[in-house]
Amino acid sequence: MDYRLIHFNCARPTGEFTYENEFVRVFLSILPRIFGDADSFDGVHWHTHGLRQPDGHWRDLYQAFPYPRGTGAPDVCTMAGWRSLEDMRSFVYSGKTHPAGMRRLQEQLDRSQGPGFVMWWAPRGERFTMEDGWQRLVHLRANGSSNYAFSLDQPIVRPQVA
Repeated sequence: MDYRLIHFNCARPTGEFTYENEFVRVFLSILPRIFGDADSFDGVHWHTHGLRQPDGHWRDLYQAFPYPRGTGAPDVCTMAGWRSLEDMRSFVYSGKTHPAGMRRLQEQLDRSQGPGFVMWWAPRGERFTMEDGWQRLVHLRANGSSNYAFSLDQPIVRPQVA
């Protein structure tokens, strides 16, 4: 059985999720370039995106607005399937657009809920929903790194091909 790395990450902006918020304006302006780079990056197999509202409901990222005022900022989430941990790190830290764009936004993130990034190894072809990714992140926050959900600081080695 062949395994691929799945990652799920969330970024919750500080302040209201409106076009007046600098994080929202900048983030939405750089996403098309980041998504284009991901589409042409050999090590990523797929990527999907969404917003998780504070009440637990999911919204499509491309239909984020109008976002209901007064409901609190959503978690802006991405999930992707990668060929390897090395490929994921290369894109995140050395890619054309991702590193500079995310560095620019770091100071405008609410990190009060704990880690916003989780990974796990999954058999090739296994499918996941955004809610599945959210549950893995919640598990990591509560229990720390494990085979079920791990962090970049404590990565788990790819399972051996059977």
